[in-house]
Amino acid sequence: MNFIDSVKGTFDIKKGADRISTIEQIRGESILKGPNLFYLICSAILASVGLDTNSPAVIIGAMLISPLMSPILGIGLSLGIHDKENFFISVKEFAAGVVLALLISAVYFFLTPLGNVTAEILGRTKPTALDILIAFFGGTAGIVAITRSKTASAIPGVAIATALMPPVCTAGYGLASARYEYFFGAIYLFFINAVFISFSSYLIVRYLKFPFKEYLDRRRLARSKIVIYSFVIIAAIPSFFIFYGVISDVRINNRIEKFIKEDIQKSGYNVIEWEYIPGKDDGGNLNIYAVGNPLTKGKKDSLGGALMRLGIGNTKINFTQINDDRGIQNIKGELSSDILAKISLLKKSESEAALDSIRDLSGKDSLISRDITEEIRIFVPGIESVGFSRNHYTPGTEDDSVKVKSLPLVTVQWEKKTADARIRSSQNDIFNFIKSRLTADTLKIINLK
Repeated sequence: MNFIDSVKGTFDIKKGADRISTIEQIRGESILKGPNLFYLICSAILASVGLDTNSPAVIIGAMLISPLMSPILGIGLSLGIHDKENFFISVKEFAAGVVLALLISAVYFFLTPLGNVTAEILGRTKPTALDILIAFFGGTAGIVAITRSKTASAIPGVAIATALMPPVCTAGYGLASARYEYFFGAIYLFFINAVFISFSSYLIVRYLKFPFKEYLDRRRLARSKIVIYSFVIIAAIPSFFIFYGVISDVRINNRIEKFIKEDIQKSGYNVIEWEYIPGKDDGGNLNIYAVGNPLTKGKKDSLGGALMRLGIGNTKINFTQINDDRGIQNIKGELSSDILAKISLLKKSESEAALDSIRDLSGKDSLISRDITEEIRIFVPGIESVGFSRNHYTPGTEDDSVKVKSLPLVTVQWEKKTADARIRSSQNDIFNFIKSRLTADTLKIINLK
């Protein structure tokens, strides 16, 4: 019992709670007039700029000065103490604040010269069950902090965690750009944030036994609880379906990453980018952009089998080889600037590797020339020296990938007194000897006197 009492004392939040002061504070700050209205406008503009420029720092600043948290807490408080008057005031102020922020952000994104979809915008268009946890525990920390006499250390963190203004401004972007999937996704994120912040504040208000403004009989109290809990559950249901979809996407992406690494890159292809587009049924399309040679039919079949083994059946592989600048131009409209930059780096690295191999060969050629000269002078009299080099070239084939081939070039220096007939008759012997010595398929001989 002593241990249990000790644990209860450690986690006790009832001690030090100023209930009357908390009610007055939340009621006063729920009214979006004067400074609160000014903070709302500034927060909406800052959040819109941060989303537009993909700046987390600016977005965090917008979160910190947003006053939307107060009317949301006011709704939860009103439900907890059965204060109808304050409930309707909080709802009205909350709705007015949301509409104003939505209009400000929509106007901004309509006028901005940027207006591109950024990572910060995309990150607020698909709420999941994890966002419920963030809103619930953020709201819990917020209401507990407000009941204390010193709240400065907790409130900024709560404002950042619950992130109320950025989803509203993302919805404004959806309206301004007519991308209504972004609008509905962001509004739903904001909606579940508001619902679960209010719900957590309602639970804490009841746990701390705030005084009722209006006492309800048991029947009305039970009916009120049923309505509140039912509303919360209904609001949460879509997020679990979205969360399940996100988990499924992550699993598929992990399998594709494994497929790319083990079956594509190990085969000598440099994968620049890939994109998986799920189909209506179990199948889908996997678009792969890579630098390398065209796939043979046998290789395509083996890749399809590898996808089947990874559990991604019925997937069509669209493999695009990007081997030269003409190939890039043909599909340039499909590629982002990031992908084009990757292509440039890969082509550069391949070219540098080819040059390195040329330099290495050039260093060895002088040694080969000396050895061949010493050996061939024994078998073919009249030769003063043999010079050996490589003619490096890039073949213009349909492949057009970055490849460098070399043709051995042998320069035979004859003594001036050597007869031309002797030189002609010795060509076949010289050719076969040097060819076998170099283990080359072909070579070119130049005779000098």
